[in-house]
Formats: sequence, C-alpha cells, structure tokens
Amino acid sequence: MRIRLQLPFATVALPPASLAGSIRAYITKDTTGSPQKGEGINRYPASVYCGIAWFLEGRSEWVGPDLQVQQALPSTLLLGPQTRPWVTRNPGPVRTFGVVFYPQAFHRLAGLDISALVDGMLPAQDALPPHWVALCDQVRLAADDTARMVLLEEFVAGHGHAQPSAQLAGATAFRWMRELQLHASARGFGGSLRSLERHVRIWAGQSLRRLGWLSRAEATLMQARQRSEASGQAPRWQDVALDAGYADQSHLCREAQRVTGQSPAELARRVQSDDDSYWFYRLWS
Repeated sequence: MRIRLQLPFATVALPPASLAGSIRAYITKDTTGSPQKGEGINRYPASVYCGIAWFLEGRSEWVGPDLQVQQALPSTLLLGPQTRPWVTRNPGPVRTFGVVFYPQAFHRLAGLDISALVDGMLPAQDALPPHWVALCDQVRLAADDTARMVLLEEFVAGHGHAQPSAQLAGATAFRWMRELQLHASARGFGGSLRSLERHVRIWAGQSLRRLGWLSRAEATLMQARQRSEASGQAPRWQDVALDAGYADQSHLCREAQRVTGQSPAELARRVQSDDDSYWFYRLWS
C-alpha cells in the first residue's frame, strides 16, 4: 500500500520500500476538476534531487521573481538539482505526473553527469538516452497514475538499481548522503578529497558542502513543521536551530532563505495560510 499525502488538487506518493533508495517520491497535480486558488503559481525550494514531470493536460511556464515568464516548459520536463528557489505558473488547468529521484541513483540509472543538469529545466527527449525516452513515452500513454508508477518501478528494478529499504525508507534528508559517501569509499575515492569532490559532483551535481546544508535545511524545516503540528504550538526557532546543529537562529534563517526564499517563520506562516502557491511545501513536509 502506497503512503499518500493529499491536498484537494495534489498528491505525494511513496515508492515501495525496496526502491526507496532510488525513487524519492511521486508528485501528481490535477486542477482540471479542483481548481487551484490564485494565478496558478507554484513555488519550489532549492533541491538536491532530480526529477521528470509529465504535463498530461495543460502547460507550465518558469517565471522570475516578478512573475514575468522566463521560459515555456516542455511537456516532458527533466529537472536537475536546483541551487535556488524557483517559481512556475500554469496559465490554465493542468494535470501532471512527476517522479523525484535521488541524484546518485539517477546518475546510475541514466548514466548522466548530474553536474551538467544543475539548474536545468530541459526537454526530456533532448537530454535522456533513448531507452529513457521510450520509457517517458510509455509513462505518458499509461492508463492512470498507478500504471505510471508501476512502469517506473519495473524499469528501476529491472536495471538492478534498487537500494536496500532499511537504510533509506522513511529516512531523513541526511541518510542518502551517507549512502553517497559509502559509495565513494567503496570506489576507492575516500583517500583524496579532490577526487572525492569531483566524483560527487558527477554523481550528485553539487559539492558535499552544498549538499550538506541543503539537506540539513530540508530536514530541519520538515521536522519543525511536523513537531509543531503534533504539539499544536508554533516552533521556537532558536531551539530548532540549536537542535539541528546551527550556530544560532540567525544561521538557520540565512540557510532557510537560501533554500526557500523565506525565513522559517515567514515560510511557516505562508504554508499555513490559504495561499495555494505554497502547495508543494505543504505536501513535501
């Protein structure tokens, strides 16, 4: 049984435990029958992950901070790791399906240098190898989202890249980095920091330091929201910062600003408001 978190127009679903080290999650959105409030704006944080999104109905545009269109996005979109928060707009109703991969797993599966995908929003057919393009076509034509998940899971399992569930299923954002470091050690790159960093960029797109603060910020903000919802009390950000290993609350605020574009308190306020542009944050945490 898949674990699902739902909003009226969007869902996050998790893969089977046996694939939880390769596939991070699935994200679906459908505003054709349950409209999104506002202007169809979608806000996303900086991210360590790679992903593919299929626009099954409707279209999307990448917009700048002033909400002016920067780029029309392709109907099958390959997303690399993103180094800054970003925003899209759907000019009308949309129905989408997306899969999110851990970057080193996507590197193994697709054979791509992840550093070349950083901040990329690319047509999948132009960037992926032929067998992946064929998979993308099959996913688009599948009968429903469950069938799409099955296609992706059979593909990942068939390529021998399933990861043990005990290590990563339900893991914090830090655990996949430990797997990355263990992989580097097994390959014999642990003795040279320069060699390690070069290979980490190929596998995950960014430096270990950047991956570290991105992952810590994601985990900290997720845990703060979960604890706040469980207790019914607003987070004490000074305590949250110290518990997560930040020097102080200001340090946490600077890192959160880099990842989300907002301070932790402002982000929490917007997520709890009726602003549907923050739907992704509601689901992801």
